[in-house]
Formats: sequence, structure tokens, C-alpha cells
Amino acid sequence: MEMPSKRYIALMVFGGFLLALLEPIILLLMGDDLGGAFWPMAKRSLDWTYFLRDNRTIVFAFFILAVPLSYVRSRSASNLEKSIFVVFTGFIIGLLGIFSLLNWAYYRDAFLLLPTTYGFLLLCSALVIRGIPENPFRTEEGRVEKISHIVVVLLAVWLISPGLSSMAGLAPSPPKLQIEEGQYQVSINSYEYPMPEEVSSIQGDYEEDVVFSVYIAIPEDYDEVMPLAILLHGFANPFFESYTDWVEELASRGVAVAYIQYPSDVMPPGHDTFELHEEDGMSNHPYHVPRAIAINAALEFMATLLPDNVDQEYLMVAGHSLGAGYSFLALDWALENNWGSEALFLSLEAPYARPVQDHLQFNVTRLPDNFLAHIAISEDDMSVNECFGVHHQNLLGDDALLIEVPSDRHGFPRLVASHYLQATEAHDDLADWGFYRRVVSQANWLVSSALNDTVSESKWRTELIDSEKLRYMGEWSDGKEVEALRTWNDAMNSDRFGHCADWTGP
Repeated sequence: MEMPSKRYIALMVFGGFLLALLEPIILLLMGDDLGGAFWPMAKRSLDWTYFLRDNRTIVFAFFILAVPLSYVRSRSASNLEKSIFVVFTGFIIGLLGIFSLLNWAYYRDAFLLLPTTYGFLLLCSALVIRGIPENPFRTEEGRVEKISHIVVVLLAVWLISPGLSSMAGLAPSPPKLQIEEGQYQVSINSYEYPMPEEVSSIQGDYEEDVVFSVYIAIPEDYDEVMPLAILLHGFANPFFESYTDWVEELASRGVAVAYIQYPSDVMPPGHDTFELHEEDGMSNHPYHVPRAIAINAALEFMATLLPDNVDQEYLMVAGHSLGAGYSFLALDWALENNWGSEALFLSLEAPYARPVQDHLQFNVTRLPDNFLAHIAISEDDMSVNECFGVHHQNLLGDDALLIEVPSDRHGFPRLVASHYLQATEAHDDLADWGFYRRVVSQANWLVSSALNDTVSESKWRTELIDSEKLRYMGEWSDGKEVEALRTWNDAMNSDRFGHCADWTGP
């Protein structure tokens, strides 16, 4: 059997390339936007990366054997076998193309081993097809095939090189933060709340399988007074599983946690004609109004679910991304009900806009004297502009600390501060140092405040305010310090963020 012509080889490569894009193409044809179409592949990339991290020694040993065996196989491989590997080459190039787009938009070079693996697969495939590269200028016969073969091999080597030391276990490793486990087991129950008809009537079908609920997490066998934490999720991600680690970290230390699900997919009047404007930390989305109605209904329902030993005067309100913007709604509702009057912590993580509508404005004059806030942004956040957090700090005043979690690519795994640092799926060493360490201090400060333990309250307060200890992020295994947290007490008037005063989007 003879190898196919150049045209058919090109078609086989293109066919493999299309096969790699088949899933997002189908999802796009079914009506998903680009984000939704590529989300399953992004999620799998994360899963594959964690698998490669956990098994990199075995994977490296496999490829050390696979590369020479692929060359040996090239001597006896049938044309049919080689044709299959031609298609496979196109498939890997397709996966690599998708990865490159996602890396540019989201990953920011965090996923080092996945392109390295693609490089090894391309190299093995190229060796099976044509063996060792030949000089294409020695003879004119097969020149195009030889040049194409060299290009694929060079691409493979280029992909392999950056991750070779990491896959081999030779790169410095990041510091492990030994967070002491919480004292209590956590009981979690969900309660569907009555969605107002004016909201349910305009909901889309993206979240049709979601039973919008309030999740209540309670530390078991805890009879003392408990503070309360209210937590709101990010855009289009109401799933409790994405915030389990955050909730359990708080509840296991004696904090009652209410996780509020609210609908993202709503279609109010004007949703398809308005022109987006973002300014002063706010946006003019018409979606804010029905979501605010749903959040208010959930909060009213939540108030009926809390155990008797929950003292709402000791309160934390927290949110991620869009949920951070909506934390102002939850906080305003709480302060109007005199919650948080004794101790109040506000945690805005990777915050997006709060509503611009007049009736949804936050009354900052209600903030109590005993108030602290963290507004955390990530250096490589490709989803939310940093200026939203800067404006939120400016609104909240002197007791709000702006924190930037930096990226540090010195070793492996690379510590890349993305928009998803707070999500359970992205819980890594950087998340422990840059996020969960603060969560522990926040919980302990609230609990000690509720128990009138002034010694512990003072200790945990020092863990939350700006200091070298707060900023310290540990050391790589070779002794180099990890990039420290960057903090600002008045970011709007700093050189770093002064541009945010006049920033408008999108």
C-alpha cells in the first residue's frame, strides 16, 4: 500500500485538526457563545494538568521510552499506520491551537506540562511517520514532505523545551503552606428559596437545571455563639461545588455560612439593546435589577434558616467576581437590618462592578466602627479589570485594604494568579498562600470577636491588616522568596493605580 498523495496527506492533517475542534464547533452551532463552547475543553485542560502534575515522573519515563520506540517503529510501520499518525498529528495541532487561545485568554502560561505533553506526542508521531528528519535540499524528491516533517519536529522540540526540567522533576517546587485544619466537621444543607415571579418569568435556559437555593453550612457540635458569613458566587457559576473549599474553611472554624445562589441568565427589558458602560466601579447592566430582586429574596429566606446561636451582629459578607460586586447589595441589606454592628468583615475577591442604578446604591454611612475589608485582585486576571477593585476600595474608605496577588513563574508548578484563584477547582499552593490563609484569619477574627476573646481578636486582627507577615508568600525549594502580596491603603492615589480615577470601560 502506497502513502497517499500530498493532497490527501494535507486533507488527513486538516481532518485531524477539525476533529480536535469538533466539540466547540457543535456547541457553537447549538447556540453557545465562545466562552460556553470552549469551557468544557478549558475544564479538561485543568483536569489533565493536575493529572500531569501528580504523575509527571511516570509520564516523563513513558516518553523517554516512547520517543526511541517511535523511531524504531518507523522502520516497519505500514502505510495505514503512518496515515493514522498523520491524522493524529493534525488532531494534536488542533488541540494545541485551542490551548494557545485559552492560554492567551486565561491560562497565562500556568499550564506548563500540557504543551510539553503535546510536544512529546507530536515528536513521537513525526518519528513514526518519517523517522529522523532528512536534508530536504539533498534531492528534489519529497522535498515538501521533508520540510513539513522538519517543521513538525522543530515545533515539538520548541514545545518540549520549556517544560522538560519540570517534567523531569528538576525545577524548584513552590512552598507548601501547612494550614491547620478547622476544629469542626461541617454540616451542609440546601434550601430552595421562592424565586420572585418577576425574575422567574425572564430567566433563560442556561441555568434551567439549577434549583436556586440557599446553602447553609454549620459547624457540628458547636454550641457557642457563631458569627455569620454570607457568600455570593461569580457570574454564570452558581454551583456550590466551585466554592466548597471556601465555605468549609470558614465553617470548620466556627462560622455559620450562607451561600446564596442567584440567577445569571436573565433577560430584562432592554437586555439586547443597551450599550454597556463601566465607570467608578459600576456598570449599567439591566441584569442587575432582577438579580438584585433574587438576592434580596434569598437573603430574606436565609434569615429564617439560621440556628438560634448565630449572632448576626458579627458578620462577614464575601463574594467572587460578579458576586463581589453584588456583595454591596447583601451588605446594604444586612446593615439595614442592623447586622454586623459589632464586627464586620467584607471580602471582595477578583471583584467586578456593582450596580449603577440609583435604588441599588450602597449606603457607606452605615458601616460600623469595627470594620475591616480585603479587596483582592490577581495579577493575571484576564476577566475583570483591576480598576473595579480600586474604586470599591475608594468607596469603602481607610479600613479597606487592596491586595494584589502576584504571579511567580520561577519554578514548577508555576504560581499564576488568575481570576479563578478562589474557585475550588483551582485550589493550589498559590491559592493557599494568597487566599485561604486570609480566609482562616478572617474566620478566626470573627469567632474571637463573637466570643469576646480580646486577646485572640487582637492577634487575628494583626493577621488581617497590612504587614510584612500578611504579604509574605513563602520560599521556593531553592530558597528564592515567592513574590510577596502587594498592598495599598489608598490605591486610587498611588502611581500604580492612579489611572483608575478616569478609567471607563469596556
